[in-house]
Amino acid sequence: MKSYFEMLDELYKELEKLGKKHTGDRIIIPTPKISYYKKWTIIQNIKEIADILNRDLDLFLRFFQKEFNIQAKIENDTLILMKNIPYDQIKNKINKFIEIFVRCPVCKKLDTILEKREKIYYIKCMVCGAESPVIYELKK
Repeated sequence: MKSYFEMLDELYKELEKLGKKHTGDRIIIPTPKISYYKKWTIIQNIKEIADILNRDLDLFLRFFQKEFNIQAKIENDTLILMKNIPYDQIKNKINKFIEIFVRCPVCKKLDTILEKREKIYYIKCMVCGAESPVIYELKK
């Protein structure tokens, strides 16, 4: 019979074969893939980011519209911002989005779901069970 540590080593080897690295946190957020076309900024992998964070693309759209005070649209699972915005600003806004709409304020984990009740969003943590209202107002 194998020891616990031998089985754990085997598990890590299997995970590496699948292309995953153990980071101590279950959710790994991909780096945004950004391209520019004329005066537009295109976030090519926004659908992948939204899926990993368990959030709706429309929420990202409305968040970026408000934060940058610009027009934006979703087309073919990409987010198109009608302005040329530097990569660092995009990355900072994604991090801000995560802090507001994803991260549990109690245990700081990203395993959460977002519920809307009577015009108010609530973050429900799947780790600690806490429910917290989101203090942020989106445009309609």
